[in-house]
Amino acid sequence: MITINSLTFQYPQSSQPVFKNLTFEIAQGSLTLVTGESGSGKSTLLRCFNGLVPHFSGGLISGDIDVFGLNPIEEGPEILSKEVGFVFQEPEAQFIYDSVEDEIAFTLENAGMPYAAMHSKVSEIIHQLKIEDIRHRKIRQISGGEKQLVAIASALVGGKKLLILDEPTSQLDPQTADELLSHIKKMKQEQGLTIIISAHRLERLLPYTDNILHLAKGADPIYGPPQQVLSQIDLVPPIIEIAKKLKISPLPIKIEEFPKISPSNSTTHGIKSNNLNDETNRSILIIKNLSVIFDKQTILKGINLNIRKGEILSIIGPNGAGKTTLLRSILGLVHKKGQIILNSDEIETLDFAQIIRQIAYLPQNPNDLLFADTVTEELQITLKNHGLEKSQEELVSFLSRFNLDDKKNAYPRDLSIGERQRVAIAAITIFEPEIILLDEPTRGLDYSTKSALYTFLKAWSDQGIAVILITHDVEFAAQIADRVTILEGGKITFTGHPRVAFTQFKPYQTQTARIFPGRNWITTQDVVNN
Repeated sequence: MITINSLTFQYPQSSQPVFKNLTFEIAQGSLTLVTGESGSGKSTLLRCFNGLVPHFSGGLISGDIDVFGLNPIEEGPEILSKEVGFVFQEPEAQFIYDSVEDEIAFTLENAGMPYAAMHSKVSEIIHQLKIEDIRHRKIRQISGGEKQLVAIASALVGGKKLLILDEPTSQLDPQTADELLSHIKKMKQEQGLTIIISAHRLERLLPYTDNILHLAKGADPIYGPPQQVLSQIDLVPPIIEIAKKLKISPLPIKIEEFPKISPSNSTTHGIKSNNLNDETNRSILIIKNLSVIFDKQTILKGINLNIRKGEILSIIGPNGAGKTTLLRSILGLVHKKGQIILNSDEIETLDFAQIIRQIAYLPQNPNDLLFADTVTEELQITLKNHGLEKSQEELVSFLSRFNLDDKKNAYPRDLSIGERQRVAIAAITIFEPEIILLDEPTRGLDYSTKSALYTFLKAWSDQGIAVILITHDVEFAAQIADRVTILEGGKITFTGHPRVAFTQFKPYQTQTARIFPGRNWITTQDVVNN
């Protein structure tokens, strides 16, 4: 049993508590999903369970925490780490070794386990999570999603009582995420493992959830079974949004629970060509027969793509398929074969300064772009690098589009991962590039912020800016994309209309497509319109 009683925490130099008077209980062997808008205190709460808050963070804490008879406030991380496995939102931050196998073995090695038993345990978890193909690779050589799996394997291998996961599926493709969650569910059932997960993408987690804790800034927390909590909050996954619109009760948590009904006026969407005018039909970026070989491994092979002015192209596919390598190739950061033509110029003939004057790039980890002391200074650095200037009023107005105007003087690295993601997006777009490359931009974003991201991506598209979006968030891609490319095993297996990609390819079907098969419906708006 885990009990929280009147828990209040406030960071040093902060004027308000992150959360106040939290009280709830978590039963052993249950899975609790912690939700809430970005910056509501989810990650902070998770760190209370293993003593990182307040022992590492500092700050003022009051109330009581009991984790299977241990008090994290008194005992600290050194004692709690023996019972609590923890995976951070940014798995890169917790790696000790530079190779996959050594990193997974570290926990067992640190506990003094004999080599033969340690090797067996490591092999078992590697097999369960299906990461045998990266077992002997360096961590720097694997994708962001694969790093997430390695961090989870490291946490699971030690046989802890409590497993805490902060956004564990944010960088995983849908199939890998489902396999991971099924494995965690099996461990919960067979070993009595207690699990606490913080996540924004609720559609993935709900089928595995026993209780939800919803945190909101300036409001009382809501805790209880999924149907009870979801009925009280507005920002919900598609299955719940559709059920509410159709007045279905009780709320279905799984696709299989959704009643077999259709709206009375239901129609089937045809597949029409994208409505891009003659100007936007012009190719701004052409990729011809692109191949990349790294460390004797073929990462990309025979990639051909035309990206048009004003187009939003979403690239989806399994972890390790080469999606990030493709973006890095466009920037000229990867040794490659083939041609990349940017505005009629061969990339090879342009220096890096010429490339980044036309292309903005958001990597998977927003920390790679954050260097300044304040959010406003991050924008000023970008403008200075491009020889541009904007007034303080213009900068604050621009930040308001990202709901960051109240963070203008904050230190970026002190913000939540979702807030840092928004700062990074603002920083790369302040100079109005011609092409925007986004690698997992919805990572760490709540539903409200994703809606705002949708709005300004569409606005940029209307201005003729091309957007190439890599994402595992099929719900968001279905809403935003003009075209979808599926990349698997370093090769393009499909490029075409979103209604084809998100209905006919089972691993990438949206919840709407699964609820209403055969109608080419892929978003909740399709249901509303019919």
